[in-house]
Amino acid sequence: MSMRMTARLAGILLSLLLLAGCWSSIELNDRAFVRMVMVDKTDDGYELVLGMPLANRLIPGEVGGASQSGREPFTYFSKIDSNLSDAFRKIQNDLSRKITFGQTRVVIIGNRYAEEGIGSLLDLIGREPRIHINANLFVTHGSVDQVIQLPVTMERFPSDIFYAYGRRKIATTINFKDILKAHYMGGDFLATRLVFGKMGILNESKEEYWMGPDGAAVFKGDKMVGSLPGKKAAGALWIQGKPETREITVPSPTDGKVVSLLVERNSTQIRPELTGGTLTYNIHVKTDLDIVASYSAIDLKNHDQLKKMEKSVEDKIREDVERSIQLTQQMGTDAFQLNRYLEWKYPKEWNRMSKEWNEIFSKKVNIRCTSDATIRRIGVVKKTFTGDPQREKEVSK
Repeated sequence: MSMRMTARLAGILLSLLLLAGCWSSIELNDRAFVRMVMVDKTDDGYELVLGMPLANRLIPGEVGGASQSGREPFTYFSKIDSNLSDAFRKIQNDLSRKITFGQTRVVIIGNRYAEEGIGSLLDLIGREPRIHINANLFVTHGSVDQVIQLPVTMERFPSDIFYAYGRRKIATTINFKDILKAHYMGGDFLATRLVFGKMGILNESKEEYWMGPDGAAVFKGDKMVGSLPGKKAAGALWIQGKPETREITVPSPTDGKVVSLLVERNSTQIRPELTGGTLTYNIHVKTDLDIVASYSAIDLKNHDQLKKMEKSVEDKIREDVERSIQLTQQMGTDAFQLNRYLEWKYPKEWNRMSKEWNEIFSKKVNIRCTSDATIRRIGVVKKTFTGDPQREKEVSK
C-alpha cells in the first residue's frame, strides 16, 4: 500500500473518530428547557420559580394553549430557600431531567425583591454560564405568583408574551447583558413594570385575569428606588429610541381636541456639552408619524395647520423627555445611563466626576431637548366624523 493511500485512510479514520460526539453531551430527552425564571422575596426566604414546557404534553402541529388531553403544556417548579443557589439545587434534585437555560429569554422579579435589591440574582447570572444574558428583565407590581395565574390565549407559552413586549418595542425592556454593562458605569437602569387587573379577555375560563406593561421601574444600583408609572414613562421610549409602532396622543393646536398618531420611524441623538463648568445634555429626537385618529376640526391638508400639528407633536415629545429625566434626577439615579455619553466625549472629566456622579446628575446637570416631527400620512378623511349633522357642517366650514 502506497504512502499516499495510507495517509488518506488515516485521515478518514480520524474524521470518523471526531464524529463520535462529545463525551459530556446530554441527550435532548434528558433535558428540561427553562423558558422563564421568576424570583421573589417571601417571609421564609427567596422564592425561585422556573417555567418550562412539558415535552410529554407537546403535540406536533398544535398551536393552542393546552394539549389535546386538556392539560397545559407549560408548568412551573418552585422552591424557597435562604439563597437562590440552594433553591435551584432543590428544584434540580426533584426533576428527572437536567435543567437547561439555553432557551431562557425572560426573567421576572417581584416588587418586594426589587426593593430589597437584586444583587444575588445578578451575581448568579454573572457567574453561571448556562444562563442566557440576553434574557429580558421585568418587574411586577406585586408578587410573581400573579404571572402563574395568567391565561395563555394567543401564545402557546407564557414566556412568548413577555418576549413579544421587547420585540415590539412597546416597553422599556432591558436584558442582563445591558444591566451588567450598566453596573460597570454605576448600575442605574430602567426595567419594564407589569400590572395585573380584572379586565381584558372574554370567553376564557380565567377571564378575570389581565396583564400588561405599565411604565418602568427605576433602579439605583441593584435596588428599585421608584417608578415611572404610565404616562410619566412616555419619555423613556423616546430617550432610548424605541417607540416604533407606538401610538401617541396630542392636543390639536386649533381646538385642543385629541389627535392620535402612530410612530413609524424614530432616531434619538444624545450629546453632552461641557461649557464653563456647566454640563448640559442636548437630546434631539427625530420622528416620522402617521395620523390614525382625529377628533379635531383641524384641516391637515392645509400646510400651515399641518405645520402647527407637527409643532404640537414636537412640544409633547420635548415635555415627555424632560419630565422623565427630571423624575429620575429627583430619585438620585441616572437610570437612562447618560454618563456613558459623558465618558465617550469627555473621558478626563468623567474620571473626575464618576465618584460623585449621582449627586452631580441630580443637582447640576441641565437637560435640553429638541424635536423634529414629520407627519407623513394624514389619511383620506377630509373632515372629522362627529355623528352630529350640525357639527358636521361646522367642521366642513
